[in-house]
Amino acid sequence: MLNINVPHDIYYFALAFLMVFFMLALVPAPDRRELFGLSLLWGFGGNLIFVAVFGGLLNLFHWQETPFTFLGSPFVLNLAWSPAIMIYLYFKPEKKSLFWLYLVSFSLVSAGLDAVFNQLGSLVYIAWHPAARFAVAVVWLLAANIHFNYLAKNKITLF
Repeated sequence: MLNINVPHDIYYFALAFLMVFFMLALVPAPDRRELFGLSLLWGFGGNLIFVAVFGGLLNLFHWQETPFTFLGSPFVLNLAWSPAIMIYLYFKPEKKSLFWLYLVSFSLVSAGLDAVFNQLGSLVYIAWHPAARFAVAVVWLLAANIHFNYLAKNKITLF
């Protein structure tokens, strides 16, 4: 196995670039404008809260410090959650049975990324596991969906 020492920020920027690329390619501009505020709140803000609680307060994991670290986590990685949440909300199915499969699938991807960052050495587990990330992601994405449905039902937009 190759032992290549790559700065951690490259991984964060690569994921952020990939998420922005997919968001721009898959979500039409009018829908991006409509979902922007909600995706910023649940993506960027949600990840900051997640890291503050589980990483900072409970000390279950920590991110490797880099010049782009903000409140204990990579700033660019926090931002990458905004287009991810936008994609999640844009493509969520209306049928309940499909929604639960979609929710579990998106949560599995979140847990998988968690494991990848751990394997890359960017995310250090103290008392953490991707299964915990999966459980948190289910609750997090379900809450974002409930908030989205409430705003849509009442014709409220953020920003």
